[in-house]
Amino acid sequence: MNAFTSTASLVIYPTDPDWIPENPEVLIKKLQSSALAGESFNRNKNSFLVGDKFLDHISFMGCSPNIKLEPEGNDEKFTFIRITTTDRITALTGKHSFAPHCPQCKKPEKNWQALLKNNQLVCSNCQAVSDAWQYNWRKSAGFARCFIEITDIYPKEAIPQPSLLVSLEREFQIPWGYFFYHI
Repeated sequence: MNAFTSTASLVIYPTDPDWIPENPEVLIKKLQSSALAGESFNRNKNSFLVGDKFLDHISFMGCSPNIKLEPEGNDEKFTFIRITTTDRITALTGKHSFAPHCPQCKKPEKNWQALLKNNQLVCSNCQAVSDAWQYNWRKSAGFARCFIEITDIYPKEAIPQPSLLVSLEREFQIPWGYFFYHI
């Protein structure tokens, strides 16, 4: 399922795929109070400009990333933050998702697209049936009901600071991870 419109994003998510905040406003307030996220924009109450301390929370790799942190005109692409919650666990995979490794035998499942059914995979090597989020996707896919998408970030272009993930864990009592969504 493609819940996002951006072709490349850094996505932060709770490691318990079934977790969502009881009140999404608490998550929004947390992201705004840490200044990762700024004010909401357009008519979408779950999309936010980057906050004043965005670059304190997200580390960019390389010497000169080419990102725009503010809109410039109507159709200009720029980096912003979108919070998405869903009614059920959602798989975010793209054509650039790596072959995941089975949690039992550790072998890669090269035909995972055809085998992914109801968020489960049957390993073609050892026949173990596992929830898809138990596989090692090497940060190229994620499964959750709550996603914090940072748009227009390409794989390995940026990563969240550990302090951001720890702060979310303290606030919500659940570990958080990240992956790169790239279609």
